[in-house]
Amino acid sequence: MSRSFWRVYETLVNTIAVVLFSAMVVVTALGVFFRYVLNAPLYWTEETDRYLFIWLTFVGASITMRYKAHIMVDVVVRYLNPRLRQWFALLAQLFVLVFLAILFTASLPVIDVTSRTRTTATDIPMSWVYLSVPIGCTMIAIETLRLMAATWRAMREGVRP
Repeated sequence: MSRSFWRVYETLVNTIAVVLFSAMVVVTALGVFFRYVLNAPLYWTEETDRYLFIWLTFVGASITMRYKAHIMVDVVVRYLNPRLRQWFALLAQLFVLVFLAILFTASLPVIDVTSRTRTTATDIPMSWVYLSVPIGCTMIAIETLRLMAATWRAMREGVRP
């Protein structure tokens, strides 16, 4: 049951990322084509690209967290014994969760304030753009909790990283 749930969840998140990226490619291509070929620029393409990119950044960060592919400095940790290294990994993941909680909490008033503001070119509520922050933080937190569970499981079973 749980394995199939995570497979569906990962497929959904990956699909969202592909859709966002594909939409960016299409919107950018339309913008370039209309501006340089037809000499009739579309006024909404730059703004739409920017907002799609913001959403893609948060969705992509959660996927990157799933594969432990974020940039890290491991010069000191590399020389620790494997058991201590796992404790440091848990501590770092805990710090990530704390940061995400702070970012999530700080984004809520911004969403409230921007709900009354509309974007210039596309006329969508600006809060839709800022909604990417708490949703992205939630998705990254889910992946961080999964990593913490895997690290804890490995520690209990005595598996070396």
